Amino acid sequence: MAAEPTPSTVSRDPDLDLVEAFRAGRATAFDDLVRRHEARVLRVCRRILSDAEAALDAAQETFVKAWRALGGFHGDARFSTWVTRIAINQCRNELRRRRTVKHTQPLSIDAVPAGDDAPLVDALAAPGPAPHERLRAAEVAAALTVALAELDDESREVVVLRDAEDLGYEEIAEVLDVPLGTVRSRLHRARGELRRRMGSVLDDAPRTAPAPGERPRPDAPRAGSPLPGPAS
Repeated sequence: MAAEPTPSTVSRDPDLDLVEAFRAGRATAFDDLVRRHEARVLRVCRRILSDAEAALDAAQETFVKAWRALGGFHGDARFSTWVTRIAINQCRNELRRRRTVKHTQPLSIDAVPAGDDAPLVDALAAPGPAPHERLRAAEVAAALTVALAELDDESREVVVLRDAEDLGYEEIAEVLDVPLGTVRSRLHRARGELRRRMGSVLDDAPRTAPAPGERPRPDAPRAGSPLPGPAS
């Protein structure tokens, strides 16, 4: 498991100029903000909702709400953190709506494209160009999509933000509006639950054998190994 990231030095929000331009009356500045962040917002919504169409609706509504509220944005957090928080809340609204109307649409393993979960899949499947290894990675990706969808909402949010989106612990705490210790405990629980749900898939993974004369890499992934976060 990757070491916990150390707090980085505070730097100026790279989106601040566009935010200030929008607040000064240049409406096209918001279009630039959308272009910068739409891929990440849509990706987060897809992973949390496991439904491509619902994710697109949630992402669009996220930016509608951001546009309406941006005049009151004072820069207490980075714009990226602020808009991610809006996206998370929009996904929560959609999940509550599903429970209210007894949403029964079956999960599609295609809801999250395999490439979107590369940071997670890379930690679970042996890397390499061989066809059987690509097939193995696709199998793990499909299982991961289903396992993420089966987590409780809090666990899914924190593992997506940390292990897939590579947000730091402090930024996750800002996005979710919870204490730092809560982020750590939720992440620990979420990773453990993912390992449990994916145990049979991971246990079947072949171990990577070194080439003749080559020493095994100490960091080579092993079947059933814990789900690490990205290197920090």
